[in-house]
Amino acid sequence: MATRGLPTWPHLNDSPDALPEAERLILDAARAWAIRGSLVDAALVLASASAEGTALLLDPLLRALPGLHLACPLCPIVTQGEASLLLAVSAVQHNGRGVALGLLHRLAPPLGAYRAMPALIGLATALKRGGVILSARL
Repeated sequence: MATRGLPTWPHLNDSPDALPEAERLILDAARAWAIRGSLVDAALVLASASAEGTALLLDPLLRALPGLHLACPLCPIVTQGEASLLLAVSAVQHNGRGVALGLLHRLAPPLGAYRAMPALIGLATALKRGGVILSARL
């Protein structure tokens, strides 16, 4: 069976403006956090969806992922690490924790990925309970 190239990753190299609302919210919060490493900046973004409490769960997740390089808030594309993060949150929300762990392995060494899983699961379930549900892309 012949194949051509590798499959494209959802969200990779997309414009942040083209993302669904839930994905854009998480991307903006993560990028705001990256400016100073402060959960206050992320909480301000998440407050627009009445989900500011989830910043307490986003902060340890982002700190646990050394391979995640977040772009600046005005960057015109979604980077590979940001796409992996969005897909991991979506996978947990749609009962794909094994897939989410595999995506975290793209952003951290194995032990770091396992350590980041509780924060990812907590963030995804809190967002889901708050009505911020990401689309199932995988």
